[in-house]
Amino acid sequence: MSQNSQYQDKVSWRRKYRPYIVAGVLAFVLTMFVAPEINEGTAMEPTIKDGQVLVITKTSYSAKRGKPDLGQIVVLEKTLAPEVSEDNIIGRVVGLPGDTIEIKDGKVYRNGKEYVTKNGIKGADGSLKVTVSEDDVFLLSDNRSQSDTDSRNKKLGPVPMREIKGNVQLSIWPFSDMGRVDK
Repeated sequence: MSQNSQYQDKVSWRRKYRPYIVAGVLAFVLTMFVAPEINEGTAMEPTIKDGQVLVITKTSYSAKRGKPDLGQIVVLEKTLAPEVSEDNIIGRVVGLPGDTIEIKDGKVYRNGKEYVTKNGIKGADGSLKVTVSEDDVFLLSDNRSQSDTDSRNKKLGPVPMREIKGNVQLSIWPFSDMGRVDK
């Protein structure tokens, strides 16, 4: 076999398998930075509905690395509070390190001022006052009548930032709800 023939075999092999190699590398890179997540339950309605498939960007937070944005929708690892939820918990960040969160008379207050999200969601059941520690965030679900899967639950409480799996970015299913998930 001539040297030219061996070169042609290598080139044709590369051309033949290039799409598969590119797809494999792309899939590997994407799984390092993004992940799918299926919302189970109605805790985040009306923003995120039951059964909606979401794309999250994998992000890690801590007091030293940075903290999530106020109003950011985040996903927590299911290992954080298995007695609270059988699946990952999705919630909205309403309290950052150092903030005082108070719930009274059906309203949420952050540092003494009423907290209302962009989509007008406000209110919460019960009464509570907590100062968020340096390594934690306070999460609330958008369906505030459900306090079992957010920081109002005594088994969960303010959440360590290191337990945040990522930020919710997009909805990809159902197609009627496809698009960016607003803060």
